[in-house]
Amino acid sequence: MRKLKNGDFSYTIDLDRDKAYQFRYLIDGEKWMNDESADAYLPSPFPGIDNSVIAL
Repeated sequence: MRKLKNGDFSYTIDLDRDKAYQFRYLIDGEKWMNDESADAYLPSPFPGIDNSVIAL
């Protein structure tokens, strides 16, 4: 990721359309967080933990 002047971070990746992708953010190499504006949440392979989902 690249840190912007305003303190935000940015990263660009090409993804296929008409698919859904699961993800989580790793903060400072130690804390996992979901995206508050995700399209949905699905259970991860780890019990009691959900992944964020984005549908394109």
